[in-house]
Order: sequence, then structure tokens, then C-alpha cells
Amino acid sequence: MALKIYPVSEKFNPERPLSEKLIATDNLVVVHFYLKSGQKIPLHVSKSEVFVTVLKGKGKFYYGDENSYEILQEEESLYYQSEEPHGFEAEEDMIVQAIITPNPQK
Repeated sequence: MALKIYPVSEKFNPERPLSEKLIATDNLVVVHFYLKSGQKIPLHVSKSEVFVTVLKGKGKFYYGDENSYEILQEEESLYYQSEEPHGFEAEEDMIVQAIITPNPQK
């Protein structure tokens, strides 16, 4: 089955980051995160591998701890290994696409 992904719409919330699950199978999950400037997805660990791409904006992408990070802008990506602590914080309004494999909820 083919799935068409439509253009990204802006679904920001001034109170907290929002997430939107685009697709979920046993093998992967694709999620969009919407963060206003200053909002943050705290450091966390997953048994899955995660590949993130900035679709809009700019932010800090933490790995290991909050002292270790990369600044990513539109069209830049970062890969996290399973069990690697990771999180991110928007320096500008930011939309991030995360491809997570395998699906951590399966």
C-alpha cells in the first residue's frame, strides 16, 4: 500500500510542543514535531533508532546529555542509535520529522 504524505502544515501550540503521527507500522513510525521557539523535547532514551530532519526552522539536537549537541537547520538531519539519550530544543519555530525504527510501541 502506498501512502501519500501531504505538505507540512503548521500546527504550533504556544503552550507546549505538538506531535503528529503520520504513519505507524510494526517496522517504523514517522512523526512530525511542532515546536515554538524555546520549546523542548527533553532528553529521553528509546530502544529504537531515530533519524530526524528539520523541515522548518532551527534548533539544538542533544545527544548523550545537554552539553553535547548539534545545531540543525532546514534540510539537515541527524541519526540517533538505539539507547542513545536524545532530545531537541527549538531556537526558532521548528518542524522536525522523526523516522523511528522499529516502532517502539510494537
